[in-house]
Amino acid sequence: MALSFSVINTRMTPVWDFGWFDLTRFKVDGPATERQDCYHVLAEFLRAPISQRSFCDPGQWGESIQRHGPFLCERLAVMWFRPITTEQLADRIRAALDDPEFTVPPNNEQRQPVEGWAAAVKARGDDAFALEAPDLAEIKVDWAFVWTVYHEFLSISSDREELTIGVIGYD
Repeated sequence: MALSFSVINTRMTPVWDFGWFDLTRFKVDGPATERQDCYHVLAEFLRAPISQRSFCDPGQWGESIQRHGPFLCERLAVMWFRPITTEQLADRIRAALDDPEFTVPPNNEQRQPVEGWAAAVKARGDDAFALEAPDLAEIKVDWAFVWTVYHEFLSISSDREELTIGVIGYD
């Protein structure tokens, strides 16, 4: 029996002038034996139609758009999601928000949802991942240039009953 996923909640908050933080929590349903391995949960999620979404357009999860952010779904590989520690998650988020190329950094109110999520991942003891896709044109949609900044992180709860995706983007 395959795993199934349903959206618990999703929200997009502004960061910078045209930047955003998109956070979505999914319920993971299926037998406990199918949920033991994080990579199996992640692979099942990427195979499921619900994983399709364009983040620069606040569309619904599961649209038949054949992409996940700037990536073509059929090319997206589970191995691109690299395990990271919760400290590395916080460091990577901080680095994205403190990027010196932005003349106006996000204010404390804009930072709070992003940094708060990283703190919650650490407090819960979730497994954390960072998407580190190769920089190849053939894995991206034709207009991938729209995403000036795209950092995707994922966490899976220790009981494997919840998967959360956080994306910091700028378009």
